[in-house]
Amino acid sequence: MVNIYDIARLSGVSKSTVSRVIANQPYVSEEKKNKVNKVIEELNYKPNSLARQFRKKQTNCIGILVPDLDHPYFSQLVGMLSLRCHEKGFKPVVYQTFFNEELEKEVYAKLQNREMDGLILTSTLLTEEELSTYVENHFVAACNEDFEGKYFSVFCLNEEKAIFDATMYLLNKGVTTLGFCSDNLHTPSQQARLRGFISAHEQKGIDYNENLVFKQIATIEDGIQLGQSLFEGPVRIEGIIAGSDFVAAGMLKSSAEMHIRVPANFSIIGFDDHPISLVSTPPLTTICNQMQEMGNDLIDCITKMIKDQQAIYTKKVYEGKLILRQST
Repeated sequence: MVNIYDIARLSGVSKSTVSRVIANQPYVSEEKKNKVNKVIEELNYKPNSLARQFRKKQTNCIGILVPDLDHPYFSQLVGMLSLRCHEKGFKPVVYQTFFNEELEKEVYAKLQNREMDGLILTSTLLTEEELSTYVENHFVAACNEDFEGKYFSVFCLNEEKAIFDATMYLLNKGVTTLGFCSDNLHTPSQQARLRGFISAHEQKGIDYNENLVFKQIATIEDGIQLGQSLFEGPVRIEGIIAGSDFVAAGMLKSSAEMHIRVPANFSIIGFDDHPISLVSTPPLTTICNQMQEMGNDLIDCITKMIKDQQAIYTKKVYEGKLILRQST
């Protein structure tokens, strides 16, 4: 008796691709469809209707891939996305990868095994081309990273311009010896931020100091330690673009302890417009990341794709907004 494995072997595609063709699901190229249908016709294969119904059954779950829930930005983002999933009638399932590529790939295996109806990527260590081999034929949307959107929907902030505008603001005020903070500088979003930082210096004709580009700075504690080392060190620094409001708050604490006046002697710009920026002393100048609008649009997109069983790739880029307070 001919089975799905025979169809896959003879048509030169995977078993899951054959299943998608039989179930008339999206994300299968015309070339692969034609190969599978040709073999099915030649062998007069009749799919088992009960098995087909089982394959089409939805889990009503949406996976959320996140590197680390301890990170203030990601914990806030995942909380908002989870709530929106519930409001749309889907159960969110959160997977932490801890910036580990193998753990990330395990989540894609679950997606391919249909343990979830769709997947939200909040961060990834893979390129878009690499991701395509794992997420092809599935409902996937990414936020926080600026991908082209050829293989899945993308919702992202224009990180480069946001940091460019913030850096230009300080440079125009005469604050010219600036530091730059990142958590994981290898990610596309952090690279975009660094480009914005460098570009602003170039436009003003001012050299930036590579020694003032700081990596793996993500928490309040990191900000405190960085502030202490900078204020005690021999390098004169006038301001910093922090990677988050939490890092900025940590630097505010160390500046107060070491009697560095903000903003008279040192200017700080945070990122994310987290409520902590309102209760710090002084309140933090920061960048609004448009998280709420971005998350709403993403959930609307991925739930519609799942319900309609139709992939329509969307890319939307949001503009960050510099919010001026008393730290600059």
